Amino acid sequence: MRYSSKELEFLGKQVAEGRFVSRSVFWLALLLTLIAGFSAGRWLLPAGPADRETADRRPLSESGAAAMGKNKELLQHIFKHEEDVRRNPDDLEAWKTLGNLYFDADEPEKAVRAYNRALELRPGDADVLVDCGVMYRALKQYDTAVEYFNKALAVNPRHEHALFNSGIVLYFDLGRREEALAAWRSLARINPEAQAPNGDKLADMIEKLM
Repeated sequence: MRYSSKELEFLGKQVAEGRFVSRSVFWLALLLTLIAGFSAGRWLLPAGPADRETADRRPLSESGAAAMGKNKELLQHIFKHEEDVRRNPDDLEAWKTLGNLYFDADEPEKAVRAYNRALELRPGDADVLVDCGVMYRALKQYDTAVEYFNKALAVNPRHEHALFNSGIVLYFDLGRREEALAAWRSLARINPEAQAPNGDKLADMIEKLM
């Protein structure tokens, strides 16, 4: 049985209202966002390599400013870690944390630069590769997003977030349906209990999307 239009509308509204969404569960919530027709991304060109060595003090985007306006603590953490990486541009953990904070603040362009700097300092961090891939998806750079998920899978072929997000971009953004279903089937074999935010098992979700 496929998802009904009412189910998709209901789930989409939950995501649009911010339910389920945090960095740790974004890979699941993104599925519902895409199915229901909500756009989670925007077109922003990434900065060149020269900007990666220092923190970004350019004005926040409208969505980022709105997110931070609701969370002054998040803004304070961002300023702190921007200062940390200015003082020590080789501080791996500070760059990773800064990328995560930009992720939470809906600033994908800045998150990509921070994550890529972290990857320069420690190549092959699967978690950072996945988070960076999600941010490239938000920037509508879909092929690059898949490239980063594949890099993560080369490090850890059982990385569940990489498999799930790879399927998202392949299925909904690039129209490569069979490759997407193959990624999700691999995930279902690794974790038969994997679920979407509405409680559907991943295997059932696959059937409903076929």
